[in-house]
Amino acid sequence: MMKKLLFLLPLFLFSFDFQKEFLAGHYNKVCKEGVREVFNKTIDHNEKLMSIAGVACAKSDNILYLPIFVKRLKKTKAGRLNAIYFSVLILQKKLLYSYFMDNTNISFYHLPITDHPLSIVEYHISTNKFTKEGNKIVIKYKDKIYKVYKKGTKVFIDIYDKNNHLIKSQWYR
Repeated sequence: MMKKLLFLLPLFLFSFDFQKEFLAGHYNKVCKEGVREVFNKTIDHNEKLMSIAGVACAKSDNILYLPIFVKRLKKTKAGRLNAIYFSVLILQKKLLYSYFMDNTNISFYHLPITDHPLSIVEYHISTNKFTKEGNKIVIKYKDKIYKVYKKGTKVFIDIYDKNNHLIKSQWYR
């Protein structure tokens, strides 16, 4: 029995603390570790940990990993709600990409607006609540300015504060 406990001890010493890392703001790390652990089947039955990892992916703009969690979050009400949120972000990303690459009219789509930059931008473009500045779409929302543009095969969202200082730049494909 003692040999079995000693064998398991390293697993507990090196286990990843999703909640602690998430609260510390290490979203990219939580996202990547969550994806890894889902594929290793370590957390694929724990909807709380998968939700934390999925939200971390959304916060770190790792939208490409969200389908991994959408597929698995179905057993609890909270899990299903998070799956809906992740699905909305995925669709908003696709709509924006199609708008910029193919000039697709996205005004027919009415999705919920969240605090995620993709959501804010998609909502304002689909409702025609923006101005143009050269080849950029400019959106003023709350105390931020979002400048959205296409460069090659990427769509960029640059976020500025009210003094026009760049806070963050993110691209999507």
